[in-house]
Amino acid sequence: MNKSAWVLLGTVVMVVLLEASKKRAVCNIKGEVHPIKAFRKAWLIQNGDTVPVKRLGSHFQVAVKPGEYGIWIDAIAPYKDQVFHEIKLTDDQVSDLGEIDLLE
Repeated sequence: MNKSAWVLLGTVVMVVLLEASKKRAVCNIKGEVHPIKAFRKAWLIQNGDTVPVKRLGSHFQVAVKPGEYGIWIDAIAPYKDQVFHEIKLTDDQVSDLGEIDLLE
């Protein structure tokens, strides 16, 4: 290989190593929904986009980057949906929404 190829390869290796060594801040949003029979799904909301959140029984938890989010709890009728707005998270913060009681 010529000198240019070695320089390019070295640059690529250094960029990959620097990216891999960055500290990645991870935040969490979690909660517990009652009654479980009314809990259809939880959705993460950011900038108008929605992404489904994995749930385990009546609990849900999602790992996200620092920022501002919302959570939409999709309920089965006759129970009513609940939406939480402006959940602001900074480095390694956990936002526990606690026990969420769905109302009829």
